[in-house]
Amino acid sequence: MMYNADPSGKNRAFTLSTLSAAIAVTTALSGAASAAEIEEVVVTAQKRAENLQDVPIAISAFTGDSMKAMGVKNLTDLGKFTPGVEMNNDTPLQPTYSVRGIETGDFTVGSDPAVAVYVDGVYTGRGAGAEIPLADIERVEVLKGPQGTLFGRNATGGAIHIISKKPQADDTAELNFTAGNYGRQSTDLLLNRQFADNVYGRFTASTNRRDSFADNLANDFEVGNIDTQTYRASLLWEPTPDTEVLVRAEYGIMDQGSALRSSIVPSLQAADGGSDVFGDYALDTPTIEDRDSWGTSVSIVHDFDNVTFTSITAYRGFEAHLQQDEDGTANPDYMFGSANLDDQTQFSQEFRLNGATDTLKWTLGASYSREQLEHTTEAYFTGGSLESFAVYKGLQSDSMGLLGIPQDVFDAMPTTQQEELAVAARKALKDSGQEGAAVTQFMYDLFVAPGGVEDQLFTSVGLPTAYQLQRQQLLGSIYMGVAPFVAADTPWTETVFNEGDYRSTAIYGDATWSLTDKLDLTVGARYTADEKDFSIVSSYQNTLPVADMDINVMDDSGNPVIVPDGMGGFVPLTINLSQIPLRFGLAFNNSGNPDLNEQLNDTWNDLSGRVVLDYRWNDDVMTFISLSDGFKAGGFNSFTVAEGIDPSFDQEGVTNLEIGMKSSLFDNAVRFNASVFAYDYKNLQQLDLVGDPIPNYYLRNADAKGNGAEMELQWAATDSLFIAGNYSYLKTEYTRYQIIESIGETVERNSRVGQPRVGTPENKFNLMAEYTFDLADGGDVVLRGDYNWTDERVGSISDPARVIPDYQLMNLRAGWNSASDRYSAALWVQNVTDEEIAGGYGGTGAAIGASPAWRYMPRMYGADFTVRF
Repeated sequence: MMYNADPSGKNRAFTLSTLSAAIAVTTALSGAASAAEIEEVVVTAQKRAENLQDVPIAISAFTGDSMKAMGVKNLTDLGKFTPGVEMNNDTPLQPTYSVRGIETGDFTVGSDPAVAVYVDGVYTGRGAGAEIPLADIERVEVLKGPQGTLFGRNATGGAIHIISKKPQADDTAELNFTAGNYGRQSTDLLLNRQFADNVYGRFTASTNRRDSFADNLANDFEVGNIDTQTYRASLLWEPTPDTEVLVRAEYGIMDQGSALRSSIVPSLQAADGGSDVFGDYALDTPTIEDRDSWGTSVSIVHDFDNVTFTSITAYRGFEAHLQQDEDGTANPDYMFGSANLDDQTQFSQEFRLNGATDTLKWTLGASYSREQLEHTTEAYFTGGSLESFAVYKGLQSDSMGLLGIPQDVFDAMPTTQQEELAVAARKALKDSGQEGAAVTQFMYDLFVAPGGVEDQLFTSVGLPTAYQLQRQQLLGSIYMGVAPFVAADTPWTETVFNEGDYRSTAIYGDATWSLTDKLDLTVGARYTADEKDFSIVSSYQNTLPVADMDINVMDDSGNPVIVPDGMGGFVPLTINLSQIPLRFGLAFNNSGNPDLNEQLNDTWNDLSGRVVLDYRWNDDVMTFISLSDGFKAGGFNSFTVAEGIDPSFDQEGVTNLEIGMKSSLFDNAVRFNASVFAYDYKNLQQLDLVGDPIPNYYLRNADAKGNGAEMELQWAATDSLFIAGNYSYLKTEYTRYQIIESIGETVERNSRVGQPRVGTPENKFNLMAEYTFDLADGGDVVLRGDYNWTDERVGSISDPARVIPDYQLMNLRAGWNSASDRYSAALWVQNVTDEEIAGGYGGTGAAIGASPAWRYMPRMYGADFTVRF
């Protein structure tokens, strides 16, 4: 379901006075007593092991056991349960992580992510290498707000830290099996061995397979299935009581169909035999999602008397191939596919010193990283899909001439209705024998435009650009070439190649002073210097289809140009375009440059930091106020260089003010944490599909602001009953939106000032209840339910009027554990009520009037079994 956004709405902000009242209540309750206790969660967000409740940072932390109980397999799953976080990803090779509305939606390689993902302390530079299976994981920490003074890379939105389990001083083995509907089969093998008194090893092998949850009505290939393998090994050596050397290595294989994106245009759905976003699909471009990824790291930790030295050296990389059906149909008139091929490696080195006295805890660090990558983007069309594109573009500029609909009336229609009319107009041209007329007009306009193909042609042959080809003859030549080209669905492929070499260097420090026994002051600072080399290489691969005919050349007065015939007479000057290969580009037009080879370089630097004041009211209640800012380097538009558009874009920055509270009440039977925040977002890097007459992806800079609140509550009601919940409120809006006039944008038509950011729901809450039954033989049965409700959100970067309605999800799980803890088994259901939820709308297919959408998983059910040795 889809409907238009309602710009009016009540402000339901969680106010500062509400938080103040909560502090007063929790302080009063902190002395009460209760029998059950909540297990302590230890985190390392400040580069030292601390109780989560003692850290003055907004953090959501999940242990490996809790993620297993929630059915979480990857970061995208985890986002549904995390307040203030959205990870709505249909493909692990192009993920987007949003923390409090701050994200980078750039699937190209010219920019860096706004939310940094770390695996065992190592930054993963590309999203395509960040989405990994969460097997044998100690915990995941989600830090919210700008980060940098404690991590090797800066981040404007937040940081996600995945910490795997370290080798232990024992010999254990564990085998996990999962089976479910849609052919779901997963296995995890975990081995831990002690090789000597001071040498330990751990090995993990995981597989995860699932068939597609729908059928392809048009072809026999599968879409939306899963097939991954992951292998991890780690070796821990303790040469002295004060020294630890940890070597890690991992290798992953992904070989599956890519995301299932199906058309939302009703007439195209009907033509495909009844395809539906929430039913079966019909696609003609085989989808591919392949990745070979690997990584190694060496961590050395040595404790001196009052100082700990840490060194982390890492080398990671991946090769990936992502191919997608962009139009969501099997209609040959709308065939549009794309492919992205990546080859990336990165080296990083971080040195860190930590120290502590009775009144001071401090961290100093320095880091260096270098990322080298190659990225190829391919776009697949046919003559038929180019005709559909031309019809759609024609309606956007001349709906009156094509359909008799006034332009202002057409422009005010919902996008899906506009696409429906474009399909009807496309069919009418075909039925009337005029197929090819739209592409003819489109290419003719590009041909005769100032500085267009005609001017370039005359310049190349030494004729004045004031001359022109006889217009009727030119139009006829193009049409007679284009008509059979369109009718035959002639393939049309375009490619752009990027190569990047990115270097980043930083020094940072963070110190906490105990001003009194209750009041602490934390100050942190970071200086970052980034330099990037980037190339954009693209050549026209196709020639303009024209007829074999002579066309008269006309002078600037409109008369035929006369030239000697070589025999004493004179003849009109003519040009036969079929004998002059006219190379042409549409997807990557490069402003008319047939051979683009741009070598770019730019640098960015920034000083950022944080100031935090926290006060411990008693042993159970702590409050804090923090002011922090973060920095993310600028980058480059990956697809094209256009006149009037700077190929590089500015660095972005976020300043965040936050007031929070952390409390453990009733002898740690209740844990209640809350925070309110407001941020100012400068030069955010916004990816949009824009441009006229040829749309392309451009990264622009804009400004935004956001404010919100988050609450997390856990209650050990009895020794058997555990209840938890969280809530987040988020209000975002653009305060400045860069208008790119050189591609035809205007403030009136394209500005998004005052509109919310894409993908950020205003309200979101989760509830969980878990009850444990003790069995007579010493085992137990655990029943668990999880419920999530998420508010409506904008679901398309190209059309803010496309809104995803609010939705709810419910998961259930029943587990059994043997008395010896050797065996465990569970039955589970995810999306119990089989809700039909759209994950996102639009995408590149919107350019040809064939917008697709993707959906969340339908009802999934299965069983887990675990045996430990």
